[in-house]
Amino acid sequence: MHPKHTTTVAVLLTLTAAAAAQTTTVLPCGRDNTLYESSTGAFSNALGESVFVGVTAQGRLRRALLWFDVAAALPAGARVIAAELRMEIVFSPALSATQLFLHRPLLPWGESSSYATAGGGGQGAPTTPGDATWTHAIDPVLPWTTAGGDFAIPPSAILELPVAGTVRGFVDAGEVQQWLDQPSTNLGWLLKTAEASSVDRARRLESRESTGSPPQLRVQWLLPGQTGTFGTGCPLVGGPLQTAFVGTPQGGAPIAVQQSSAPPGAIGVTFYALALDAAGTLLAPACRLHLPLGGTLIPGDAFVTDAGGAASSALLLPAGFPGTLVVGQAAVLDGSALGFAAGNAALLVVQ
Repeated sequence: MHPKHTTTVAVLLTLTAAAAAQTTTVLPCGRDNTLYESSTGAFSNALGESVFVGVTAQGRLRRALLWFDVAAALPAGARVIAAELRMEIVFSPALSATQLFLHRPLLPWGESSSYATAGGGGQGAPTTPGDATWTHAIDPVLPWTTAGGDFAIPPSAILELPVAGTVRGFVDAGEVQQWLDQPSTNLGWLLKTAEASSVDRARRLESRESTGSPPQLRVQWLLPGQTGTFGTGCPLVGGPLQTAFVGTPQGGAPIAVQQSSAPPGAIGVTFYALALDAAGTLLAPACRLHLPLGGTLIPGDAFVTDAGGAASSALLLPAGFPGTLVVGQAAVLDGSALGFAAGNAALLVVQ
């Protein structure tokens, strides 16, 4: 019998470059399971080394459930900047990549003591009380309204699901923020494919019980009064354009905005927003816009870089909005086909 993992909330790794920089906390998966298509809900796999998503060769569906204890890993009052899910594929008979959909479950679900070993766990094991199954969120006391799981539509995130290797992609930072601020709303994710194509053949992925590369959620965050950066500026002769807030972001006071590594004598402007697009919009190779398209963009002061490719301006922060995230990204005119180069995103959370 596989020893049941004690449900502990452990942060695998916390990285902090400096006091005035964002922190990256790596959260281990705290609970997982697989939903095996079955009219009776007779199968589950709470403690197996794998979870499954997709369609089997026999046409049976597999969906995975993951949960991360965000509230125990991040300090109260932290502002989530970005969150990235990483998982590792063990095996797949698929011939090409497909999409992985992350949905918010509508019911709390269970991980009890079922432990599937045959075929790597692909057929499941007999359900034990407290398990999530195809018919029950928690067997036998809490049935799903719809077999296969009740979940929110549209999905919270859509990631690429390759044939082999690592699954990784940014998820909704706002959703992770809600899990921090309101832990009772954290029901994790239900993972599924479109379940309608040969490319959706079932993948076997490492679970939290795996000794290899179990699922992890990498969360970047700031506390009020801190600044940080995100992403890399577009390539330039002197290196990627760099933008940074310098100082302590106090509501009602100005904060310095510094540019560096730009071409000498370049004309530029910094734009601001109250949200970050972590995945970004690809403008050119190795060049992304991290300000959200479709949102409100606030133009700042124009600047001209000096002989060393540097410039400085100031941003007056509004009073009365502690905890507000402000994102700045500069653009300078250059001779590229795009016509301009964008910098990295500068971040601050108002104190």
